[in-house]
Amino acid sequence: MSRAPHLLLAISGHGYGHLAQCAPVINTLVRQLPGLRLTLMSALPEQLLRQRIKADFSCIDAETDPVLCMRSAWEVDMPASLAVFREFYRRRTDLLDETRTQLRMLKPDLVLANIPWLLLTAAAQEGIPAIALCSLNWAVIFNGYFAGEPGAADIHEQILAGYRAAEAFLAPEPALPMPELPNYRVLGPIARLGTARPARLREQLDLPADTQLVLVGLGGINTGLPLANWPQPEGVAWLFPQALDLPRTDMIDCRGLDMPMIDLLASVDAVLTKPGYGTYTEAVCNGVPLLTLERPDWPETAYLNAWAQEQGCLREMSVEQFSNGSFSGVLAELLRLPRKKSPPPTGIRQAVECLLARLSGPGGAGTPPPGPRHLI
Repeated sequence: MSRAPHLLLAISGHGYGHLAQCAPVINTLVRQLPGLRLTLMSALPEQLLRQRIKADFSCIDAETDPVLCMRSAWEVDMPASLAVFREFYRRRTDLLDETRTQLRMLKPDLVLANIPWLLLTAAAQEGIPAIALCSLNWAVIFNGYFAGEPGAADIHEQILAGYRAAEAFLAPEPALPMPELPNYRVLGPIARLGTARPARLREQLDLPADTQLVLVGLGGINTGLPLANWPQPEGVAWLFPQALDLPRTDMIDCRGLDMPMIDLLASVDAVLTKPGYGTYTEAVCNGVPLLTLERPDWPETAYLNAWAQEQGCLREMSVEQFSNGSFSGVLAELLRLPRKKSPPPTGIRQAVECLLARLSGPGGAGTPPPGPRHLI
């Protein structure tokens, strides 16, 4: 009997969006390939990884790629981030040797990276099949902030070389264009689907049935929020899934609710967030309107907003409105918008098919992933 295939999954520790893209894919994959041996490599908290990935796995606590340093959930610390990328590049040879040694010890049949490029380079040099999965890549992000800086061109080319080494770069909608990657493949969106239980949610919160609920989700980066300035519209309550000092009774800590977070999201009237893949796709695919913070410097913003406008309901507020609380009119407009038919998260099935093709053959090595650039 052939041994169970071994998948090494590496997840960037920059926020929670990378995990949000991987978890639904892996959860579906293990149901179809129950003997799969899974190893996770990430700097994200292990508790969070085990909450989102419903499978047994070994965990390696490691930062797999140089991540941006953030001043807040939406502000990049430019000097600190550039220093991190430069140091990673300076150590590239030693880091590559260390990664190759680790791969020889782990002996995976397939590497899935979201989105550390050095690991993809190492896998190619070790002859291990590797696939990238992400709606963005660090080459685009790095160039968006640091193009023209001394040494930036060499760093950019090193990143691209890693992504080109992958057999495929699977990019779920809404994805950044990646014309420099010949292995770029477009998938449908990836998102969890929840069960909308608005009546039960209001019952648990002891709120009137007609209360409009706004879930505040700004990703996995701690940020001080100017809550004392926020508007207090009649009949609206703000829900917070993280520990905060909440100054008003209309602001509710919802961490203790007897309801999965994705069901909570599916049951609210709107989500207040900033541009980011996980919250956008989960809200839109569950039919929940988005009130988003402007983020013009982030390379993904235009593509995320255009997709959310087309597929769902989106309104944008300025940082000034967010800070001084003058966004009640924008929120009221958003809540009046007619709901659209939600797009299905077809990228999950498409990604799983690609991975199964690579894991289901003799010794865990199947055929390469499909070739067309668009799999939707």
